[in-house]
Amino acid sequence: MDYLLLKYLHIIAAIFLFGFGMGSYLYLIAASRTGDARVIAHVTRMVVCFDTWITTPAGFLLLASGYAMVRMAGLDLSSGWLLSAILIFFGVGALWLPVLVLQKRMQALADQAVSRGTPLGDDFMALYRPWLLIGVAGFSGMFVMVLVMVTKNSPWQWL
Repeated sequence: MDYLLLKYLHIIAAIFLFGFGMGSYLYLIAASRTGDARVIAHVTRMVVCFDTWITTPAGFLLLASGYAMVRMAGLDLSSGWLLSAILIFFGVGALWLPVLVLQKRMQALADQAVSRGTPLGDDFMALYRPWLLIGVAGFSGMFVMVLVMVTKNSPWQWL
């Protein structure tokens, strides 16, 4: 496969990962602020679907295309900027798994509240708070990772 085609796929995957991830995150924050279980149930259902079928596969495509470009270009995986990007990627990925679990549980609680005609309880907020904080950490990592990839400098080189 041509290097430029791989690079194109890599960038598209990054856009999908970051774009759909951020969109889902912001929509679920906005929905949760309404306090309306029907709105929250609908949005969590969409977020879980998008994150399962678009965002997560984009992450795998990003990893595969990045690895293929590194091999094709003959780069050393242990070079500072590349190793930094890889570590951040896996760190963000490690945060992503609990996010998926929390979103699925939040969806189930919102669906239950709708079917029972009751408001969302404290158990929803007990999931929402860590989901929100993990999201801040994950997206912070993604911003740094993009900066590493664009500048080809490790974070410690910026200081």
